[in-house]
Amino acid sequence: MAESTTTTPSDDVVGEILLRLDDVATLFRCTTTCKRWRRLVAKPSFILRRQWPPSLVAFFTRRCLGGGAGTDSSTRLACVPWPGSSVLTRPRALSSFLRADDAAAAAAVDAATPLATRGGLLLVRLYLRLREDDLKPKTFSLAPVCNPIVGLAVCNPFAGTWDVLPELDCESRLDGRSDEYGCDIVPGDGSSAFKVLMIGKDKEKPQFNLHIFSSGEASWRAPTKCFDMMERQIWSLENTNAVVCRGYAHWLFLSKSDRFHVLNVDVETGHVSLTKPLGPTKDWTPAPVVTEYPDDNIGNDGNLVLDYRHLGRATHRTLYYNLYDADHLATTTDGGLLSLLVYSGRRLEIWTQQHYTTEDGDVDWRKTRVIDQNLTELIIHLKRPSCIWSGERSETLLIKEGRDRLYIAHLDTGKLEEATDQFLSPAHHGIIMPIEIDWPTFFMSRLGGSY
Repeated sequence: MAESTTTTPSDDVVGEILLRLDDVATLFRCTTTCKRWRRLVAKPSFILRRQWPPSLVAFFTRRCLGGGAGTDSSTRLACVPWPGSSVLTRPRALSSFLRADDAAAAAAVDAATPLATRGGLLLVRLYLRLREDDLKPKTFSLAPVCNPIVGLAVCNPFAGTWDVLPELDCESRLDGRSDEYGCDIVPGDGSSAFKVLMIGKDKEKPQFNLHIFSSGEASWRAPTKCFDMMERQIWSLENTNAVVCRGYAHWLFLSKSDRFHVLNVDVETGHVSLTKPLGPTKDWTPAPVVTEYPDDNIGNDGNLVLDYRHLGRATHRTLYYNLYDADHLATTTDGGLLSLLVYSGRRLEIWTQQHYTTEDGDVDWRKTRVIDQNLTELIIHLKRPSCIWSGERSETLLIKEGRDRLYIAHLDTGKLEEATDQFLSPAHHGIIMPIEIDWPTFFMSRLGGSY
């Protein structure tokens, strides 16, 4: 009888099989099972050919899930699937993702506030502080964190891990108004490396300070002065969260003359610079929007009469809005340049860097696109619209109408989709933190480089 032989499939065949795996989690498990499969998935050609799921996968908010270990069991920090996402099937408390076998540790997670998310990592502010100078979750007590101490933790829901950072005792306003502080988390090479960047207005001096923490280090770096507010005439931070491009974290600021400025921080070295985009400016001009009006607002010719003497008064139902909070930094779709969404003259415009630079000084930006005017008008005609989040690459805006309605504005298709039921709940407390993952970058960072 002839001996049977087993033929090992070629790399091309195995690669085609891996390409056809629909579920990202299954593909990731394959890379951890076999070194050969890991090497095939890490190839740039595989990353380019792979059909990745949408970058928006879920969002963090507060939900009434019950069974919480925190001080208020009805309110827990939860991860909720983004509408249409296949990565997560149902809302789950963040503490259920983490290997927290201590009731106090689970309580700390349930009571936390999300600050920033990137590459599958979540930065949260803790309101339950450490009992001792120890980074283990079991050392939590139920004592509240008091100013000027800032308690932070980094959670990895995919790996089920979390790291409590050393307490940050500083002279920066890191827990005040949204225009006074910014934060971001940047994953490093490998599955557990990361850096946390915090910028904040100094409590005494007219300046912004930078604070950096690197995983594996015992303490925060000494603070670095970003810029002098009096010298630069820059008074406010436009967006709390940074945009990361080419190894730099970028925050958008506004000067006294309504000019935008971009603070650039080298994630590796902490070097700071400030650039001024030439072109886009802040537009504070309100636009009259009439949603409902009485008969005495109709003239003899049948046309609508706008009475500007009653600016903002509800009697005429003529409301004056602008979308000044729609101004957000982003990146181009390839991640190579910074872009800026600006509301100007009743239009939403996208401006783009003409060349990437982090050197101090002026930088040429050009208007490269105007968003569908029909979409802009739909947003303007909402009652008290406000932009609460902008996608870094997904061309998505979250628009809140008043207190109880929420919409997704798709800038690429020009559609406005109501998503109140999916996003808002009686316990959300205004907290909505979408999770946007650049899947190719995420996989390469988790695979730890080339093979």
